[in-house]
Amino acid sequence: MTPERPLAPFNRRSVPVTAVSEMGPYRLVEVNDQAAPFVRAGQFHMLATAEGWDSTEAGRPWLSRAISFLSIDGSGRIVFLIDPVGPGTKALAEVAVGDEMLVVGPLGNGFPDPSPELRPLLVGGGIGLAPILAYSDQLERSGVDHDLVLGFRTAAHASAASTRPGAVITTDDGSVGQKGTVLGPTVEILGEGGREVFVCGPPKMMDAVRLAAEETGSSCWLALESPMACGFGACFGCAVETREGIVRLCVDGPVLPGALLDSVTSTGRSLHQ
Repeated sequence: MTPERPLAPFNRRSVPVTAVSEMGPYRLVEVNDQAAPFVRAGQFHMLATAEGWDSTEAGRPWLSRAISFLSIDGSGRIVFLIDPVGPGTKALAEVAVGDEMLVVGPLGNGFPDPSPELRPLLVGGGIGLAPILAYSDQLERSGVDHDLVLGFRTAAHASAASTRPGAVITTDDGSVGQKGTVLGPTVEILGEGGREVFVCGPPKMMDAVRLAAEETGSSCWLALESPMACGFGACFGCAVETREGIVRLCVDGPVLPGALLDSVTSTGRSLHQ
């Protein structure tokens, strides 16, 4: 679905952690991956730590975690935005410079090139910020002007957008930017016409943006999130219902056209049977 899809080198590889930092409640983890320096915004990697990647109680290894990248520079440097909400992501967030990360990727289909006659509107919420900002960087490198709307729970979470002075920021509590969700400014911008929408964030947010785009006749692309076990389409753990049948996000997505979906849910099941 996406031209020039970068394919993952065969097998899992070990890459060094070269920098770590905090950004509000998030953790930035930078690695040097010389095997796959080119990654397209919206693609993801399956990540695990080289040491201590197991359950403390049972001693069994966890499944790798599917993580979207935040930025690249073409030299092999990849920065991942980690939200330490569970045991796996907490372990990823606790790595230090000099540690080794186990990586498979890049995987999946990223965001397509924007239509030349339409102005891209990028909408991100929460941890969905990562592929959206990566795509914003990709567009900037190509000299493509675009609109950027980012939504967060609090000012602490919104600190992840501190490097984007031109973005429209919303927070649930109004501590930074506009109070409310991304839907308000998104609908306002869509009302101007001539937009193509690219979105990633919580399922309810993405579904609301999808519907708003549909109502205004705007094309829409969504980077969906789903629990993944393999990343290669073998386990069907990331199956999603679409208007054309079941697709696997790890190989058919994670970026899908909004026109393919009846709804966006956390389970992948359509709300409209």
